[in-house]
Amino acid sequence: MSDAFLSIITPSYNQCEFIEKNILSVMQQSGSVDFSIEHIIVDGGSTDRTVDILKRYSDQYNLQWVSESDRGQSHAVNKGINMATGTWIGWQNSDDYYLPGSFAAAFSNQRLIQDVDVIYGDTLVVDANGAEIARIFRTRPSQFIQRYWTLFASNQSTFIRKSIIEELGGLDEELIYTMDAKLMWQLLEGNYQYRRISTALGALRKHGEAKTAEDVGYAQKQELNPVYGQTWYEPFMPDKLLGLVAKSLKAGYLLAEGRYNAIQYNIDNIS
Repeated sequence: MSDAFLSIITPSYNQCEFIEKNILSVMQQSGSVDFSIEHIIVDGGSTDRTVDILKRYSDQYNLQWVSESDRGQSHAVNKGINMATGTWIGWQNSDDYYLPGSFAAAFSNQRLIQDVDVIYGDTLVVDANGAEIARIFRTRPSQFIQRYWTLFASNQSTFIRKSIIEELGGLDEELIYTMDAKLMWQLLEGNYQYRRISTALGALRKHGEAKTAEDVGYAQKQELNPVYGQTWYEPFMPDKLLGLVAKSLKAGYLLAEGRYNAIQYNIDNIS
C-alpha cells in the first residue's frame, strides 16, 4: 500500500459510546478529497464494545487499529505516529471528532501549504450529546496568550507535518494532562511556518468522563511550570492581570484580522 498524505491518529480506551462518531468524521471525508487518508486507532485494550466497532469499520475505509495495553494516552499517540505513513498528522482523541469539510478546508490549496509546517483552525466545544457549548476562535501564534490564557491551537483542529513531530520527539509520555500544551509550546518556540483556517475544523467533547472535565487545574499548572519556565515579570504581576492582558491581546489580534464575528460571539457569551 502506498504512503498516505494525511494520517489521523486516535488514541482510544473504553469510549465505545463516542468512537463511532470519531470514525465517521474521518471516513465520510476520505471520499471527498483528492488525497489519500489513513486512520490509525491505537486502543489500550478496551473492555467495552470498542473492538467490535473497530472490526465493523475495518474494511469500509483505510482504517488500521491495534488493541493492546499501553502506557497511557501519549504513548498511544506516539505508537500511532510511528505507524503512520502520512506527510501530515492529525491527532483526534476517540471522544472528539472532525467537522465536515475540515480536511478539504485545510488541504485544498496545495500551493498555499507547500512551505507550511502547521495548519490549525477554530474549535467547536460540544457536550456528551454533540450539542454546541462554545466556540474557541484561534488567532495568530502567541507565546504570551498560550502561557497566560489559552493554547494557540488545539489538537482537535490542528495538522502537523510528521517530520516536525518527529523532530520534536513526539508527545512527552511523562505528562498526564498537558502533553498537548507542551507540543503546542514546542511549535511556538520553533522556527515553523503556520497557516490558520478561519473556521472550526474539529470538535472537543466535554463530558463527565473526559480528562478535561476533571478538577485538575493545580496538576496541570504543576506539569506546565517546567515547560513554560518563568518570566522575569511574573513574580511582580498577579495571575489575573496577566490573564486579562492575554485576553486583551487576543481580542486585538482578532480585530486586526477582521474577525468581528469572533469578538461579537465572545461578547454575547460572557458569563
